[in-house]
Amino acid sequence: MQELVQTYLQEFTSNADLKGTSALLGAALAAVFGGSVPLMSALVTLWVLDFVLGFKRAWRLGSLSRHKFRSGLFKIVLYMITILVMGLTEFSLGNLLPIRDLMISYLCVTEALSCIEHLSFFGVPIPQALRDRLKNYRDCLHECQLPQGGSK
Repeated sequence: MQELVQTYLQEFTSNADLKGTSALLGAALAAVFGGSVPLMSALVTLWVLDFVLGFKRAWRLGSLSRHKFRSGLFKIVLYMITILVMGLTEFSLGNLLPIRDLMISYLCVTEALSCIEHLSFFGVPIPQALRDRLKNYRDCLHECQLPQGGSK
């Protein structure tokens, strides 16, 4: 039993600098992005699914492209920057408006539509009503504009 504890402690303390730095960086990123919330987890999951399904679709079509790969990664980086800006804006407003959550919701709907398109390509039957509903949500979120200030 004592050997087991010693082995565990040795493994636990090996590369402590790297592990501590990684934990600190992860905690800082989680704080900057607004903490770990189910919406953010859903978005990351949808990003991964969209990437895997899109890669598999491109593989099957024989249309793998470095340009598409890079642009997809760049899109995710821009989305993350957008979420960061929305989170900072929400924080500066005293958390009065859920701006960051609205942005993440919009991105989730967009990524879900992309995943559904990929799944349809592979022959998964997706009800048209579901597709239409998600497109309506996306379009409504995309086209909704806040009222402009000023008097009439």
